[in-house]
Amino acid sequence: MTNHGEAPAKTPLPESLRLRNDLVLHPRSDDAGGCVLEDPHNHRFYRLGPDEQAFLAALTGGATPEAAWNARKRDAADRPASDWSRESAATFCQWLIKNELTGTAVAPGGAAAAPTPLPGRCLSLLGRCYFWKASLLDPDRILTAWVPRCRWLFSWQTQLCGLAVLVFGLLLMTGQWSDFFASYENLLTPWRGLWLAVAWVSLKIVHESAHAGTCKSYGGTVRDAGLAIILMMPIAYVDVSSAWRFRSRWQRLHVTLAGVAVELAVAGLALLAWNLADSLPLQQAAADLFLLASISSILFNLNPLLKFDGYFALADITGIDNLYGYGQSYARFWGSRYVLGLDPRQPAMPAGDPPWVKVYGLAAAVYRVFTVSGMTLAAAAIFHGAGILIAAAGAISFALLPLWRLSQHLRQLHSEGKLFATRLAIRLGGLVSIAMLLLFVVPADLRQTTPAVVQYDPPAIVRAPLDAFVDSVHVRDGDRVVAGQPIATLRNDELQQRLGMLNKELLQLEQELRGARWNGDLSQSADAQSRLIGLRQQRQQKQTEVDSLIVRAPSDGRIVARQLELLQGCYVRQGDELGAVGFEQRKRLKVSLSQREANFSDDGSQMPVTVIVHRQPAWQAHLAHAESRASQVVPDDALIAPYGGSLAVIKSEEDRFELCEPRINAYVSLTETQSLRLRCGQRAFVRLQCQRRSLGRWIWESLTQGHWTPATASRN
Repeated sequence: MTNHGEAPAKTPLPESLRLRNDLVLHPRSDDAGGCVLEDPHNHRFYRLGPDEQAFLAALTGGATPEAAWNARKRDAADRPASDWSRESAATFCQWLIKNELTGTAVAPGGAAAAPTPLPGRCLSLLGRCYFWKASLLDPDRILTAWVPRCRWLFSWQTQLCGLAVLVFGLLLMTGQWSDFFASYENLLTPWRGLWLAVAWVSLKIVHESAHAGTCKSYGGTVRDAGLAIILMMPIAYVDVSSAWRFRSRWQRLHVTLAGVAVELAVAGLALLAWNLADSLPLQQAAADLFLLASISSILFNLNPLLKFDGYFALADITGIDNLYGYGQSYARFWGSRYVLGLDPRQPAMPAGDPPWVKVYGLAAAVYRVFTVSGMTLAAAAIFHGAGILIAAAGAISFALLPLWRLSQHLRQLHSEGKLFATRLAIRLGGLVSIAMLLLFVVPADLRQTTPAVVQYDPPAIVRAPLDAFVDSVHVRDGDRVVAGQPIATLRNDELQQRLGMLNKELLQLEQELRGARWNGDLSQSADAQSRLIGLRQQRQQKQTEVDSLIVRAPSDGRIVARQLELLQGCYVRQGDELGAVGFEQRKRLKVSLSQREANFSDDGSQMPVTVIVHRQPAWQAHLAHAESRASQVVPDDALIAPYGGSLAVIKSEEDRFELCEPRINAYVSLTETQSLRLRCGQRAFVRLQCQRRSLGRWIWESLTQGHWTPATASRN
């Protein structure tokens, strides 16, 4: 622990620090004071506070960092109170060197700074896999030629009109939100995933173009644009840091929030498109666009806990330029003092020591941990084998690298006699024990949702009696029928010709029989009589086959045949399913389980579930039974993506749809009341209330078991 009887050691400052001659300082006229430092060579702008400005002015006058710091202390009485410490000055000097704003710098004592150890450099390199950017072009020339012609697009009046479009779209959705949310049933299917990726990239290009155009319309410069990867998410970026030299705070806020405003306008247009579209794919595309342009924009771009638009707007409004740095400093202080039990020095805070900055720092730290952990686990679950590698890289980047830095800091404190290793080991052991208790002892009620469809129980399947063409269809899907009512008429010309030939042979044989009886030839008469009986049996058999070409309802009920009308004129083989007839009072839910979901319960037939049906109250039930084999056969057309379902399919060699991965069919029985309330073919969702497991066990199984492999799997 720190020995308060000794004077604390001074934080070393560089012996000399010479700024580049081409740097330009732009004063700010708002209440926050400070200035904007312009780097003309690299086309960069840096916003500095009053303390940094005073320190930088002394360096510009030729003072050494030590002299600049002493001069700043002497002038402190003439300015408002500030907590800009010696450590802050040393950090600022390192920042100037890192951003190449200096000529040469001499480290304290005249020695070169110690290089980073090899393990630290390797971990830092791995961390860059999650955060990197690539500059692609200098858009300033394009903007110079383009913005003057359409300056009105970037005015605040136009953006207010865009927000009005969003409000109008939300009003149009009154009473339709249930249907709108139903558009997300198959959101995670591959074909919609491709559209989501294209829409995401396009939206971010529009977002950054709004930033760039607005900045240019106020006279700023945009010298850089490119692609960045942040937590595995591709985003576009533009450098509009020149807006920091704008004297008007409202102009700076307009540039900062222009991207969010245009995305919200796109969200409003997406709602209008959803209302006007009359096809399911167009409505789903509009719903996806609304999701990306509104929810994701609000959660990410407007979230001040992330260093995006919301953060810079908050920093500009409050006048606290280095808000994120202040927050991080306090979060490290809080962790060192209250978690590790150390005695760190109170970090520098903005003037007035506002408590909300401390809360912001802790909230940003917690949010970062949960965001990174959630996205890493999601990648591991979605991408399976590759996801494990992604999760491993994430663990190295966001866990091992901070732990490495912490270990180096603790080693330094121990060598200086400021750390008791035994006390720290006891405290860390207790924290690890509590964490393990939460992960592997506290149960987690984890639930999975899987698609289902309403079916008759059991349905009377109507099949083609013979190979034939569908000549005409007499009913439609959903029609009520009675037993014996014609459903479809088939045509088999070969069978008709054979029946005609048999009738002709039968007439000839009857004439032969009458001639033998007229002539009194008993032997010929007996032979003709015998052949006549066999021929009549053949004709009766063929007549029965011809009569069966009129396909009739086997019982009273309702027709279930989505593709029956499309079969007219098509050739069907004997045994092909044409449709089904079922009783309204007897229905069931057919549930399609992934192999992993089926493995959640030791006895799938007794698994408790919650049934969720659109515009119906949810209810509790149990799986009646589950099939023993997994199959790639489509369980029902209503469940696959081409027909609006959520299951991904591919075309087989026989030009039929089949599931991308084997799934297991299970069934939920419905009562008579539930059967009458639901229509056959209606989609539903079943939430599996799996056996209770600890959160740690679930995370471990997610990382180690990409799929549960059954003993047998079938494609038939």
